[in-house]
Amino acid sequence: MKDFSISKRLELHAVWLKTLGTEGIRLDLAGDDMRGAQLRNASLVGAKLCGTDFRHADLSHVNFTGSDLAGADLRGADLQGADFATASLKGVRLRSANLHKANLPHATLRYSDLRGTILIEANLTDADMMSANLKGVNMSDSKLRAANLCGADLSNAILTGADLSYAELLGASFRGAVFDENTTFKHATINADAVWNANISVIRKENLPTAHCVG
Repeated sequence: MKDFSISKRLELHAVWLKTLGTEGIRLDLAGDDMRGAQLRNASLVGAKLCGTDFRHADLSHVNFTGSDLAGADLRGADLQGADFATASLKGVRLRSANLHKANLPHATLRYSDLRGTILIEANLTDADMMSANLKGVNMSDSKLRAANLCGADLSNAILTGADLSYAELLGASFRGAVFDENTTFKHATINADAVWNANISVIRKENLPTAHCVG
């Protein structure tokens, strides 16, 4: 299959999906060099993409549902509107990727270096981002409800309109982070001094995590 063009391989993968695997061929790009590839709007549902090099590729609005992206390199890729629901993201590299409006519920991104990424309006509900480096990242209007951000570095991050309700934030740093009246920490678990070291004066009182502060 690797002798086929990428368009032919996508065509065969579409048949594989449509026939539930009885016909066609499952797309396998594991370890392939796909740098700069133009795959906008492609369906990569269930594809084998572990270790694939997608640096600076156009993957906007690609459907990655259920695909295996373990160890894939997505640095600098355009991933606007991409859907990663139930995809395996262990060890994936995303630094400087554009994830505007990307769907990443339950994503495992712990210890990830996410500096330079764009996470505006991204859905990271229930994501595991423990100890992730989100320093200076634009996460405005992102959905971080019930996410695990324990030990994460969110210093200088833009969190205007972000929903961090029910999030686990113990040990997270918010120094220099930017909030607005629509940022919410309702029912979040957080160290008592974490947000107090940031400029929280613009956050509505009812959106502060007073009942769930620790220490």
